[in-house]
Amino acid sequence: MTSRPRYGYSSAKPIRKDRVLIALLVLAACIVIPLLLRSGCARQSEGELSVLSENPSDQAAAAIATPAPTSVDSAVNQILSPGGSAATKPAATAPAASAPASTTTTKPATTAPSTSAGAIVSYTVKTSDTLSTVASALGVSVRVLRASNRLHENQALAAGQVVYASRAGVIHTIKAGQTLTDISLTYAVPVQTLASANGLSTASTIYAGSRIIIPGGTSALWDTVDDLSKGTASDYIWPVEADVVSTFGWRVHEVLGTRQHHDGIDLNVPEGTVVRASAGGEVYYYGEQPGYGNLLIIEHADTWYSMYGHLSSSLVYVGQYVEAGQRVAMSGNTGISSGPHLHFELRRGEVPVDPLRYLP
Repeated sequence: MTSRPRYGYSSAKPIRKDRVLIALLVLAACIVIPLLLRSGCARQSEGELSVLSENPSDQAAAAIATPAPTSVDSAVNQILSPGGSAATKPAATAPAASAPASTTTTKPATTAPSTSAGAIVSYTVKTSDTLSTVASALGVSVRVLRASNRLHENQALAAGQVVYASRAGVIHTIKAGQTLTDISLTYAVPVQTLASANGLSTASTIYAGSRIIIPGGTSALWDTVDDLSKGTASDYIWPVEADVVSTFGWRVHEVLGTRQHHDGIDLNVPEGTVVRASAGGEVYYYGEQPGYGNLLIIEHADTWYSMYGHLSSSLVYVGQYVEAGQRVAMSGNTGISSGPHLHFELRRGEVPVDPLRYLP
């Protein structure tokens, strides 16, 4: 009895045992190799500290309720277009710089290193205390004491107030959504240096509200914030020191010659001026938008956004958490512009508001 011809052959050939063995080996490789690759990727992702909410229950909720990313253009249009919704962030598809990978970790972090020389110490202010006497008692300068406790020049100490300091550097209070990498970029201190100074390891978790030491950190960033806030507490600070050359409201556009609403203020600065974050928050978008040229958007608490237009370049990437006063961009003359300047906006959701009502 002959078998049915297959694939053009008139008779079936006997099955060779060596071919069966080869087929089994190939099948095994197809199963085992993907498992090994997946395991290797998981191991490579370990090692970076991330920040979780102060409330552990928020962590589970965040894992369940993470929205699917939308395109950059559609998300930005939700902010720029009247009636839109600013609830969904754009995907970080086009960062201005390479964004580091982030992972989750499990072990709670200590708020102070174990060595006394680098410990974070607290002090309760007495009625007779001044900034100078408290700084002296803690072994730090007045400027570092201000920076560690976010005290403005015009703020006085109050009896019963608790202040923190370390002889090893400036104290930083961690914000929700901020990673150790973000803090590293803010202060230009390597991640490993931060981890070592604070007794952290790759198995640690840092929590919003905790305090860590910026080893060797100075008061420079807070000095800038204090200058741009005019020495007073304010939700937003000036992004640059400059004169306002065009205010919020209706105007005749200098280039287009048409009457239209100006959704922000224009600040007179030469091209290449350092632009700083008006408040702490997460970089929401950077890219080119009609009229604005190169536009940077930072998302703040309660769906507030600050916007920086006509830029020449960005110094941050989408998804990065930045501090108030941090360098985020360089001013330019892109988009529809009559000359080099910075266009600055504040928005509550998609609604533009007059920045001069919120700036100090």
